[in-house]
Formats: sequence, structure tokens, C-alpha cells
Amino acid sequence: MDPEVAAELVRKGATLLLLDVPQRTLLGVDTQVFSVGPKFKGIKMVPPGPHSSTTAPPTGTGMSLHLL
Repeated sequence: MDPEVAAELVRKGATLLLLDVPQRTLLGVDTQVFSVGPKFKGIKMVPPGPHSSTTAPPTGTGMSLHLL
């Protein structure tokens, strides 16, 4: 990512603080999917605008959430 774009996202982007998410949970925001590890605390530098989010806990059940 370009340093100027990163600096702009730090100023204007959102931060999703997601504490105590179980390890190995799959967390998706738009087209990116993350596997939660032991140090996971959330996602930063999310661009302004509507987003789609999904989760899939390690147990195999899941849910969808649309963020506006």
C-alpha cells in the first residue's frame, strides 16, 4: 500500500475493535478473509463506506453482518 494512502486511511478510515474472538475463527470483510490468531484485536484502516462482514467460528456455524 502506498504510504500516502495508508496515512489517509489512518486519518479517515474505521477501526473494528474485536476482542475475545475465538482462535481459528474466520473473519471476512468485503473480499478479505482472516483466520484469527492469539494476538488478534481487530482490523484497522477500513475505508469509509458500506462493507460486508462474515464470520465462521471454528465449530462450523456462522453468521453474516452488513456494516453501513
